[in-house]
Amino acid sequence: MNLKLKKVYTVSKKGKPEKPRLFLQHLVCEAAGFKVKGEVYIKINELTEEVVLQNFPFEDGEDVHTVHVACRKSKISGKERPLVDTAGDKYCSFLDINQKIEVNVYKRGNKGQVIIRPLEYKLFENSTIPTPRNERIKLLSICAGAGVGTSVLEDTGYFSAVQEIELEDDSAEVLLHNFPNSTVFCGDLRDCQDVAEVDMAFITAPCSEHSSLGFQEGNVMNDLVLATAKIIQSSKAEVLFFENVPQYYKSNAWESLKNLLKDDYPFWGQKELEAWDFGSLATRKRTCAVGFRNEERFLSFDFPAAPKLRRKKLKDFLDRSSVQHEWKSVRKFMDSFNSREAWKDRSLELTFVGKDAERIQCIPKRYTSQCASNSHVLSDNGENFRFLSINEIKRIMGIPDHFSFTENIQKIRKYEMLGQSVDGRVIKAIANRLAYTFMKVKTKASIATETLKKHVQSYSVSNCGQLELLLS
Repeated sequence: MNLKLKKVYTVSKKGKPEKPRLFLQHLVCEAAGFKVKGEVYIKINELTEEVVLQNFPFEDGEDVHTVHVACRKSKISGKERPLVDTAGDKYCSFLDINQKIEVNVYKRGNKGQVIIRPLEYKLFENSTIPTPRNERIKLLSICAGAGVGTSVLEDTGYFSAVQEIELEDDSAEVLLHNFPNSTVFCGDLRDCQDVAEVDMAFITAPCSEHSSLGFQEGNVMNDLVLATAKIIQSSKAEVLFFENVPQYYKSNAWESLKNLLKDDYPFWGQKELEAWDFGSLATRKRTCAVGFRNEERFLSFDFPAAPKLRRKKLKDFLDRSSVQHEWKSVRKFMDSFNSREAWKDRSLELTFVGKDAERIQCIPKRYTSQCASNSHVLSDNGENFRFLSINEIKRIMGIPDHFSFTENIQKIRKYEMLGQSVDGRVIKAIANRLAYTFMKVKTKASIATETLKKHVQSYSVSNCGQLELLLS
């Protein structure tokens, strides 16, 4: 079976007296293919300290008990989603209440298996998982979010997603949906022990504490530096690709991370890029940094220059006229705006934009808040406005059409996931340059190998043990 998901849980409690409770929610159950009201077979191995749950009988039926899959109806889709809730003294031999556990989900065809064991995390010991041979560039995404950046990288045709690491459960659900052949780790970076061996790592660390649109707390990433460095080193990646707000690269977290990585990645490049210059309607100023193990690959890389292009307008990205939207009153917005003393100096230049607009504000995580710093679509008569739709934002940000959300994701979370993501045009332009460096180094190595073979074939050892040149 293939490992689909690794999720870190905390053992909860149930009953009186309290007993360890294994409460597997829909993310795990759906990844394993467990069906509502279906039977799950459970076996406890005290020797290996494992609890195994699967939707098919064990070959050895001894000491096996069963439970039926429960459900909870989704408020978003209205569909029943599977849950497994089991508790008892039978788990007390090696599981304690409030103990962290790792939940490993395997699946092949209709067969699904979940293996639960106590979490082991060794800060000073790296664990690298070999990955299947792949002719594309193998990709690890750290702080992957919903996987927009990963989707863009795969869309180039040069990269293949192997593993994604993400904290949020609903983002992990979207990752599993979009990358069925990859493995998702859902949990804190500081709990991630096993890392796939890859060619490139794509890192989009939390930026709200550094962004001018965030809270600028400046401490979240500081807490994750050691874990991030450990994951990168475990991956054995040849190239590192970072994307973040410009302020992040002035932080202690960035300097500390580079310092931890400098022995393995001594060659670095960094450049600030504006998405609008690459054809996006929305501004999005970000700094991208790339780190290399290999000097030759570093010297063959250049950041892309902004292309010469025909500037598109808002109307080129809007939904068809048949799509219904919710419109709001401009007058009511202005009444609220003018009543707030704190807003009196804010510019409204890009707050309401018509169909011929060639520039809008950066689309942030909190885009759905009614705020002057967000851009809204203005009606033809100028009396009403609306928010951009999810599909309109995807088009504006250059996100591949095949990227999609599951039906259980709340609408506001879709906006947040997109607002926290990346501009596809910038990422794709850099990705193509990075793919070129892989190809160039690979081609040069192949030529050197062929040349060596020719030289080897041109010599022979005589009977007396002397090397002789073979003349053709």
